[in-house]
Amino acid sequence: MKATALIIALLGAAEAVYIPSTGTTSLREEAAKKDILIGSGAINPAYLNDPQFAAVLALQFNSLSPENEGKWSFFNPAEGYYNWTSLDRLVNFAEDSNMVVKGHGLISSCCNPDYVLNITDPTALRAAMTAHFEAFMHRYNGKRVDRWDVVTEALKTQGGGLNANIFYNVLGSGYIADAFRIAQAAGPDAKLFINENLVESLPYKRQELYDLVSGLVADSVPIDGVALQMHITEVAPIPGVITDIVNSYKALGLEVTIAEMDVHTLNATLQTDIYGAVIEEALNAGITDISFWGFTDKHAYTWLPGAKPLMFTERYKPKGAFYATHTALTSFINTP
Repeated sequence: MKATALIIALLGAAEAVYIPSTGTTSLREEAAKKDILIGSGAINPAYLNDPQFAAVLALQFNSLSPENEGKWSFFNPAEGYYNWTSLDRLVNFAEDSNMVVKGHGLISSCCNPDYVLNITDPTALRAAMTAHFEAFMHRYNGKRVDRWDVVTEALKTQGGGLNANIFYNVLGSGYIADAFRIAQAAGPDAKLFINENLVESLPYKRQELYDLVSGLVADSVPIDGVALQMHITEVAPIPGVITDIVNSYKALGLEVTIAEMDVHTLNATLQTDIYGAVIEEALNAGITDISFWGFTDKHAYTWLPGAKPLMFTERYKPKGAFYATHTALTSFINTP
């Protein structure tokens, strides 16, 4: 394979799309050998208008998830009204590209429409959640949407209790169990996850999440796993922490995934090292579902000015982070 440019056909289109070559196999190809899901989140359907973006996405990944398009106010801004255009485009792209889709996300503290924010009656809010979940999940049942972030960022960012969102304010802490039970009824064959940030770097929050999730399990709430966002700034998780997290939830019969990984630093060598270390430990710990929060710095968001947190440049050239991830995949031995 030449190191200059790789020519691939984009979804059977008549004209070829030129993208920079990695000089090696794709992440998707290596992941398939080990029964690993390797995905990109933060996929705004408008990005698919860029043929290079669409080509690299389909070539390198076997899973995708939306950025905000699956959040409540984006497609269900008024009671009984649904705009499926953006989500349909993502799911259709995934079907055409033989990818699976993660539904992100059913409820969170952000992006809730006024008609929901104005509800004060618990019965009415549960009814609204049920209608919303059923509409979303029923539409994509059997269409490659195989797992869902049911509740995203339930805990305060730095820990210290649950976010005081509309669901907590009206339903109390039991809203999380309610959400999973409603989701299980709407999509009985789907995997259901709680999605949380910073637990790999904040020990107190890590314990808070474990206490929350173990309580759900004890109450027979239908939860399948924990999705670690894994947004990293400058400092990698302490070696062994990811393994400890996986083992703690495995003991509860649950799965752990990485859902939104990116690495925010101005040091390219450090970024490469962090990508490699995290993916290597995650795989060895038994994580088989890994997604990044985008893949090209062309569409990256960062809170660290000047950082380029993703594994491809704005022009789709692979960075050290790509090769570190690729090496972790190729080196991993998946034992039964």
